[in-house]
Amino acid sequence: MEGGIRDVTPPECGSIYKRTPATSWPFKGENYNAFHPPTYFFAAGLGGQTISELTGVDFVTGARLVSAGFVALGVAGLFLAIRAWRVNRLAAFSGALLALTTPAVAASSAIVHNDAITLLAGDAAVWVGARIFARYKLGWGVPAFLAFIVSSFRVVSLGAMLAVAGVVLLACFMPKVFGLLADDRQDLSRIFGATVGAAAVPYLFWNQFQAVRTPPGYIPAIDGLSTIKLKDSALHYVVPTLIDAYGLTDPRTDFYMQPGLKSGATFAWAGILYIFYIVLLIVSVVCMWKAVDRRGLILSTAISPFVTALVVQVREIMTTSGYFDVVSGRYAMSTVALHCALAAVLCNGKRAKWLFVFAVAGCVFMSVGVAMAKVP
Repeated sequence: MEGGIRDVTPPECGSIYKRTPATSWPFKGENYNAFHPPTYFFAAGLGGQTISELTGVDFVTGARLVSAGFVALGVAGLFLAIRAWRVNRLAAFSGALLALTTPAVAASSAIVHNDAITLLAGDAAVWVGARIFARYKLGWGVPAFLAFIVSSFRVVSLGAMLAVAGVVLLACFMPKVFGLLADDRQDLSRIFGATVGAAAVPYLFWNQFQAVRTPPGYIPAIDGLSTIKLKDSALHYVVPTLIDAYGLTDPRTDFYMQPGLKSGATFAWAGILYIFYIVLLIVSVVCMWKAVDRRGLILSTAISPFVTALVVQVREIMTTSGYFDVVSGRYAMSTVALHCALAAVLCNGKRAKWLFVFAVAGCVFMSVGVAMAKVP
């Protein structure tokens, strides 16, 4: 955490080992993300401690290495998930590499935060989509299990998986559009219900557990920083925010990298990716809609930022009677995997080399950008 927030500056990094009071941090040191189940934090805590004991590095570095490991698995997993769409190796590799050059994904590999599992969450959605729409395997157990696991780590990262579930629901009413049969409707409805239900269980259980521990009348210290109370503004102001997350890497808002790592090059690459991800949706519909087995991926990707923003806003309205004035593209990070898978499918074949060149260019931009940045 860098810089002052509401005129409160975090303690120096070294001072945290001197038992600095939590109240000396911004927002009184409160964990305003307590609604997230603790699975990631257990892994990062135990892993960080183990790495520290084995290597002698400090605990925070050990915990960061755990995050780096999650992101590395996410990149490898995305390669395999893209391959499930019957894509050649170069296209799949290029799509996975492109995901790593997305600023928010790269940044998550160096911080102790459950953002680190978001690419893996997106991988699950890409693979489940291939299982249903490309290979026509309609069992509900695997999608439900993966949704449960994602929700157990980070609720907001369910955006990509719920987008796939949304397209499955659409397929219940129009199975022929996706190359499915009318007799498949029952299986599709089971997939949708089981996925949404499994996603809700960890969140509802942990949220209730935290609610019991919450003092009566408690108001979080962060209240009002990024949100607006509904009583102060009509509900119709929420609707335009549902397209905010399409700016996955919009440099005008928050493409999410640590301030010390930002520079002209990283801003430039964020802008290029912002345009690329939006144009990708349009080009994919025009060029691939006739391919029935690709429609599930196209629609899942197209609605995924909207679904993510909807989940974020509905949760905020239900729990705090407020809403986010702007839904950061960072909340839609899991949809990066869907976007990169769509790019790989679109460029499959001879065009794969151009996607590879684009992904490598992203690596260059990000590396130069970090080298140019004024790290404190």
